[in-house]
Amino acid sequence: MDHLSDGAEVLGKDVGRRVRMHREIQRMSSSDLAERSGLSRTIVSRIEHGEGNPSIGTLWRISRTLRVPLGDLLQDPILPRTRVVRAGEGEAMGDPSGMVGRLVHTDGRERRTELFTLDLPAGARRESPGHLAGVEELLVVTRGGARLGPGRAPELLGAGDAIWFAADVAHVYEATEDCTFLCWMLYPSST
Repeated sequence: MDHLSDGAEVLGKDVGRRVRMHREIQRMSSSDLAERSGLSRTIVSRIEHGEGNPSIGTLWRISRTLRVPLGDLLQDPILPRTRVVRAGEGEAMGDPSGMVGRLVHTDGRERRTELFTLDLPAGARRESPGHLAGVEELLVVTRGGARLGPGRAPELLGAGDAIWFAADVAHVYEATEDCTFLCWMLYPSST
């Protein structure tokens, strides 16, 4: 087998990681993926381990079996680095009881999460260095107001507003008044 260039080797490892991630999300064994896609277990194993250089035809078969676009195997989804959700924004979903719901955040990736309630007195400012690569935060203000988000572009939020951002960069929590907010930490799945 020819020696792969560094770029092709990195691409092969990334494709393998994504194939394994999508397969595991669907709780499918590598044997099941091989059988359903008409490939040998050896080929699927080599792809998932980043070995070799699978053809586009092989990757099409895998993507169809996993029911994901081929592009999802070739590159990570491009997510916005920051998203602000203002109170009352979004499609209202009603219930006969009178309850109204609005989607704040959805995510199909498997990961570990933590949820904190944070209180910040008026005038307090907390600067946080970036977390590990891939860590995200979703902050929902429940009382008061604050400037929250990436250090270069924090957003002014009030009660009911939310912000989601990639937290692997420096970010700030600065209360413009006594403030309480939920901090939902989203950690990347371990690979």
